[in-house]
Amino acid sequence: MKIRQSSAVTRVSTGHVVMVLAGALGVLLTLSVVHAADHTRAVFAAAHDLAPGSVLDASAIRLTRVHANAAVNASLFGLEQRASLRGRVVTGSVAAGALLTRDNVRNASDGAAPRIMSLPKARAVDGALARGDRVDIIAVDHEQRQAQYVMHDVLVVDVDARGSGALSGASDDVTVTVDVDGASAPRLAAAVDTKVVSLVRTASAS
Repeated sequence: MKIRQSSAVTRVSTGHVVMVLAGALGVLLTLSVVHAADHTRAVFAAAHDLAPGSVLDASAIRLTRVHANAAVNASLFGLEQRASLRGRVVTGSVAAGALLTRDNVRNASDGAAPRIMSLPKARAVDGALARGDRVDIIAVDHEQRQAQYVMHDVLVVDVDARGSGALSGASDDVTVTVDVDGASAPRLAAAVDTKVVSLVRTASAS
């Protein structure tokens, strides 16, 4: 009887061990599959359209998840860089949902950061004008009957046309905001102050 009982206990114990091992193996396999599937990284994107010169704050950025190789990941801003990202300046137009990269964001103290200027009562002499267009800026001196180019191929950051962000038809009562560099800003400011400024869409904007 003792021998039979020992055999029965051995069989039961072996069965339990096999079940436990099978269960553990199943858990490990499940965790392995989940880990393999979740190989994305949390990075920051634009929460809304960002114009050149925009300063990043909590309302301007949002988290999204991407699956990218090491080279692409190195150009992005991860969750661990949230604090350092705030206060930086956008150097080019970034559409809502687009990823923020080290190529389109600079420190505010960096001389490469862009400047923006608004041109009140600018004339869009060739018709429709919208954010993202590129224009040549012409200063017209009616008294001297002269006109000259002030800047070429300038990015339009915003158009004040009743909130639509676009201008249809010629107008002499619209404010257009453009992206300028440090050398051109004083020249443009002088033209705005003393002359009538007209904008012409460049071929690259069509």
